Amino acid sequence: MSHQDFSPPRSTEVITGVFLCRVSFAYDQLKVSDFESEQLFLPKNLERAVHKRQIEYLLGRLCIKQCFRGFGETPQIVAMGEDRSPVWPESWVGSISHSKGQVVAVLSKNTRFVGLGIDLEALIDNPSSALQTQICYDSDELLALQTALNLTDQEALTLVFSSKESLYKLIFPRYRRFFGFQAARVFYSDAIGLQVTLVQHLNDEFHEHRTWPVQWQRLDQQTLETFITEAAR
Repeated sequence: MSHQDFSPPRSTEVITGVFLCRVSFAYDQLKVSDFESEQLFLPKNLERAVHKRQIEYLLGRLCIKQCFRGFGETPQIVAMGEDRSPVWPESWVGSISHSKGQVVAVLSKNTRFVGLGIDLEALIDNPSSALQTQICYDSDELLALQTALNLTDQEALTLVFSSKESLYKLIFPRYRRFFGFQAARVFYSDAIGLQVTLVQHLNDEFHEHRTWPVQWQRLDQQTLETFITEAAR
């Protein structure tokens, strides 16, 4: 995508009741002013941010607008909270992610899903022991994924990291407190596939052993995407 042929990307209903919009772009070929036709502007705290961050923010909001349009709804404003996380309009849930020239967003009504978490991650360049200790619950977490899914060290560690990031995005809008990588464990089973489970008790809703399936895919040779949903009861 460049400013010479700038047009909003389309959204797709990836599962019933969830619209997704993804776009690839070159940072140096888009300008902040390209988004004015969509009535998208930077918040005050990003007016002096680096160009890359500004474009990521605007493209994320553009993708969300396209998701609203996928529902046949008038797009609503998704503000930035004090903690810089998206503030979702009443009755809606969503998630936004960006990584090295790609942006993705998902949106749903909270009558169908109470939480969404999506994450794009470039492959971790150096899966050092120190980084593995920081991200993984234990050494078996990484080894089990490598064996089950035939992954390299880079792929397995990136998949663990991304799965936990998606879980954080799903939980945080309702929990509103920080929790780290050690609060969750990623694992694989033949029956269900990739899953992430809490190994710490956060509160009565997000308790130890609570588990979510993780959808994941390689977008290209250098990028993984994970996606977690929680249906309304």
